[in-house]
Amino acid sequence: MKLLIKKIFKKLIKLIYPNLLSFSMPYNYVQNTYEFNIHKYIGCNINDIKSWCIVGGHLAHEIKNIKKNYPKSKITVFECSKRYIKQLQNNWLNDENVIIVNKAVSRKCGIFKFYETNLDGSGSLLKLDKAHIRDYGSSVAEIFEVKSITLDIYYKNKQLDVLQIDVQGAEKLVLEGAYKILKKVKAIFIETSVNKGFYKRQSTFDNLYKLLSKRGFKIALLGTDFNLTGNALFVRQKL
Repeated sequence: MKLLIKKIFKKLIKLIYPNLLSFSMPYNYVQNTYEFNIHKYIGCNINDIKSWCIVGGHLAHEIKNIKKNYPKSKITVFECSKRYIKQLQNNWLNDENVIIVNKAVSRKCGIFKFYETNLDGSGSLLKLDKAHIRDYGSSVAEIFEVKSITLDIYYKNKQLDVLQIDVQGAEKLVLEGAYKILKKVKAIFIETSVNKGFYKRQSTFDNLYKLLSKRGFKIALLGTDFNLTGNALFVRQKL
């Protein structure tokens, strides 16, 4: 009886508010558009995208969509957190088109402290700041050392078409070590925040917009949550 009432209630809600149940947060819209339609934004065929890089992979659930929609693409994932690396490696152990690199990516090579939090997938090279603690209830769970590399070194003499960066406020550090390879990149999907205060010395959308504009990229999509954190898509400007 309760199940029947729930079904009837759901149908009534859908009739009264037809768009309510299908509502998708703007940051999800940006990610879904990127995973399924990036070739349209950069003006090429699906099979022309051969190299895809994910910096800050977490468990890299998006790989399934990328492989399905862009079957010719080789995917490299950088993940330095010891909390997720083993599962990530095991998930793609037998796939020669997915490479997992157990390193952080920054502006220079070296050994740095990594701050893992109590929340899933929110660890960073940067320390937590007040807004993250206040708005998300986060706290530092553990601190450990990680090795870092730059994208310019890793991708020297290699192709890179699409770059995804999700590094919890340290996005500018990644880009500052990628100035050479950015000349080849066609699109950048990046997690960003309009406001400061989530991580110490974090990048904001304004910082990233200025940096990428100088290197020939235009903003194509931006979607945030109610705290003004979310996802952005930049594409190389066509001359």
